Parts: sequence; structure tokens; C-alpha cells
Amino acid sequence: CGADSATVLALHDFFAPRLREAALEPLLAEIELPLVEVLVDMEWAGIAIDRAVLERLSRELGADLARLELEIARAAGTELNLNSPKQLAAVLFEKHQLPVLKKTKTGPSTDADVLEQLAEMGHELPKLILDYRELQKLKSTYVDALPAEVSARTGRIHTSFNQTGAATGRLSSSEPNLQNIPVRTQRGEAIRRGFVPAPGSAFLVADYSQIELRLMAHLSGDPAFIEAFRQGGDIHRQTAALIFGVPPGQVTAEMRARAKTINFATIYGQGPFALSRQLGISQDDAKAFIARYFERFAGVRAFLDRQVQLAREQGYVETLFKRRRYIPEIRDRNYNLRAYAERTAQNSPLQGSAADLIKLAMIRAHRELRARGLASRMLLQVHDELVFEVPDAEVDEMRTLVRTCMETVVTLAVPLVVDIGVGPNWLDAKR
Repeated sequence: CGADSATVLALHDFFAPRLREAALEPLLAEIELPLVEVLVDMEWAGIAIDRAVLERLSRELGADLARLELEIARAAGTELNLNSPKQLAAVLFEKHQLPVLKKTKTGPSTDADVLEQLAEMGHELPKLILDYRELQKLKSTYVDALPAEVSARTGRIHTSFNQTGAATGRLSSSEPNLQNIPVRTQRGEAIRRGFVPAPGSAFLVADYSQIELRLMAHLSGDPAFIEAFRQGGDIHRQTAALIFGVPPGQVTAEMRARAKTINFATIYGQGPFALSRQLGISQDDAKAFIARYFERFAGVRAFLDRQVQLAREQGYVETLFKRRRYIPEIRDRNYNLRAYAERTAQNSPLQGSAADLIKLAMIRAHRELRARGLASRMLLQVHDELVFEVPDAEVDEMRTLVRTCMETVVTLAVPLVVDIGVGPNWLDAKR
């Protein structure tokens, strides 16, 4: 113990001047250190699952996988070992003569990206294989594995939250990872139905609405983007109206869908190639679409360019709360590494600021729960979402408490908005 204590003191003496020099002391003192006790309480509380729900889902997934195996064998025209990339490549590229899109040292690639591109071209077999892989992962990684993670002592699952696992500042979760449960598909969503509150309680789920887009408006200072948020309503419809030059009432479903895609593509620094694939249009059309977007939101373009320039000049970019993301690859001779670094420079201030914001909201909510002597507990943090276990008698008070803590945690140029749901399981509360 003495040696451990001496080491910690030595590390403190070494790092403290560097923290002061980088102006990172407030980040440590006001966010990361106060968050420790919040995470300890969350890990200690754990979360319960309904084994019957997961067992039923396991049987359903097993039946779906068996059906898919028969469909894959029919489409392939032969029995196929889906866990053998070599055999898969032989069937796809030799037997069926599908185009080879990427090569590895051992031959044509059959990774998810290749299969997705082939499926988009209209080929049936790659789509069936993707469906099979997705269901197999759901079954093995979550549905069948989660019951084994239940503590014999508490009857609940106790994940570990890691503060230093992600370069963006986001929390990560491990043993088991409860932050990567898929939500984009119906089967993935269904897993959340297996997470349940204690008897006499409900789940309250609070989710920041479009937090990174709101941070983009604030950090870029773009007048049109800020005004779109201040008007309230549907930001993607407002954006579409500005891009296509029509009143919001005349925005079609397709216009809105395209505006939504480019809103989020902008955050992640995607170019014409990625956008053309997402929208199913030519690269020239995608390039023109991006140009029109940045013509309407010139402040957003200037902000993104400024982040890349800052990364080149000082080697890092910063969040709203001065968290640094070092990006040495920005000066790399390799074009692909450099392009990735530029996208990272554009996205990190947004994703990192969102991570800092929700950490501050967690600290505030945790303190408020204690101050009021409430029995409600914060159980999970998943990206922009917080999950609380709330006794039925405290639901109304908790709705107000959580909304206030999250929406007033900082003052931005645009309002922070939180969506709140209550339900008997994680899925129904989220909906």
C-alpha cells in the first residue's frame, strides 16, 4: 500500500504542472473527478433482466438463423460454411462471378463493407449473409451471453464504466458492454425489452435530442443554423427548406430524408463518395448537394475548416470544455491517414462536447437525487441517453428533475432539448 501511495503521489507531482500548463485543471476538477462517485453508484446499482424474455428471443433467433441457412444454401447453389472466408469468397467470386471490390493478402475480401456494397448492387446472396451475421452476433453476444453476467448475489448485471477508454471523452462500458446493444433493427431493439426495473418501479429514459447538431450550431455560430433550431420543430425539415429554397410546408419526405442524411454526414466529415452511397445518387450529384448545403450554412463550413487548420497548427482540437484530442496523423504523408485525421478534427469537438455535457448532467442529477432523498437511481449512460430506475411514486418528480438537470446544464446559442419516456422495460420507455 505504501508503494502504491508513493507512486500515485509521484504521478500527481509529474502531471499536475502539465495539467495547469494545458489549462485542463477545470476539466479534471469539475467533470472527471466528480463523475467517479456517480459511476461507482451506477456500477453498484446494476440493472435487472427478464430471463424469460431473452430465452424466448433466443429461440426466435435460432429459428431465424436455421431458415436463413436454408435460404443461403439455395441462393448459393451449394452447402456453405459461413464461418469460412475462403469458402465464402470462392462461392461469391468464382461460382457466382460477383465483382471483386477489395483484396486482402489471402484473396478477395468478404468483410461487411464489401457485402453491403454487393447487396446494394442487387445481389441476393451477400444480403442474406449480412442478415445471418447480424442475427448470429445478436444471439451469441447479447441474448445468450447476458444471463451469464447476472450476479448470483444481487440478481442484477453490473457493468463497468470506463472514463479513459475513448479518445473523444465518451464513457465506455465493459464486462458486459451495455452501450453497443444494436437499436437500428427490430431484433436488436427487442433485446432492450429484456432489461427491466425492480418491482414497483419503472424505467425513465432521458435522451438529448440532436445534441451534436445543436453543438454544431453553437460552435459554428452559423446564423441560419442557429435560427433553424430557435424556430423549434423539425430541424431536418427546416434544413431542407433552406437547402432547397422552399417553405417548410412544401418540403417533401425525400427532401427531408436527404437533409437529415447530410446533416449527420457533415458532423462526421463525410465526402461525396460516402454521401452518394448513403443517398443512392452519383458522386457528382452528391458533390453538388454538399456545395449547396455549405452555401446555405457558410458558418458550418468555416467551422469545419477551422478545426482542420487548428489541428495542423497545434496538433490537437478542443471541446467546449477544453478537452483536447491530439491528432498527430494530420501531418502524415499517407493520404488515407491524413483524410481520416481531418474527419477526426472536424468531429471531435462535437462528439467530445456532447460527452462532456452529459457527464455534467449526470453529476447534477446525481447530486439532486441525494439532496432530495429520492429512492430513484441512475443505472446506465448510453451515448446521449440516461436510464433511471424510478419508484412509481417518484415518476412525476423525476420527469421534471431530469429534464431540468439536462436542459439547463449549460447555456448554448440554441436550446437543449431532452426527450423523456417512462415504461416497464428499457425498450418501451425509450419509445
